[in-house]
Amino acid sequence: MPRTTERQKAAETLLDVYLATLLAESHDPPTSSDSSDSGSESSSSESSDESLPDLSASDTVLTALQGLYMQCYLTDHGPIKKTSANLQLLLTDWKANHPEIFRSHLGVTPACFDLLVEALQVDPIFHNQAHIEQMAVQDQIAIALYRFRHYGNAATTVKVALWAGIGYGTVRLVTNHVMKAVHQEKTTWQYSTI
Repeated sequence: MPRTTERQKAAETLLDVYLATLLAESHDPPTSSDSSDSGSESSSSESSDESLPDLSASDTVLTALQGLYMQCYLTDHGPIKKTSANLQLLLTDWKANHPEIFRSHLGVTPACFDLLVEALQVDPIFHNQAHIEQMAVQDQIAIALYRFRHYGNAATTVKVALWAGIGYGTVRLVTNHVMKAVHQEKTTWQYSTI
């Protein structure tokens, strides 16, 4: 069963309140106030009261519901600080000096990783005609292997993105690039052996 978001819970609550106030207003029609009771008030307060529209309780709830739907998020979102230092440390120092740590992160030896990068780097999916250069092929392969190596909560796009210092959507994009390249390489290899 899908999880109910905070926005959906708030909207459902406001709709319940709206229906309850609408029902209460239909049973108890509003009464007009006598002007004789407010004779002691100054004319300036009367003019300020006239400039504000009289909102019923249901109108107030409806306005709150409108405000809820006008917001993209219920809470403010700010940038999340990330760094690619973990990824670069893995691909430089740990790959050369601590292959056991490298293997524990990616599930392959540094030599196997280099062969994989060499085989996949020519795939057209890693090259584009845009002015913005793509992420290095070895970085993309390392991110995908890191994701494949981990499971459960450690393999979520959020955890992988924070580890690699990239955006959440980039994790999925990079993984798709690597999988398409591996599939293309496998298909090419199968046809060349026939």
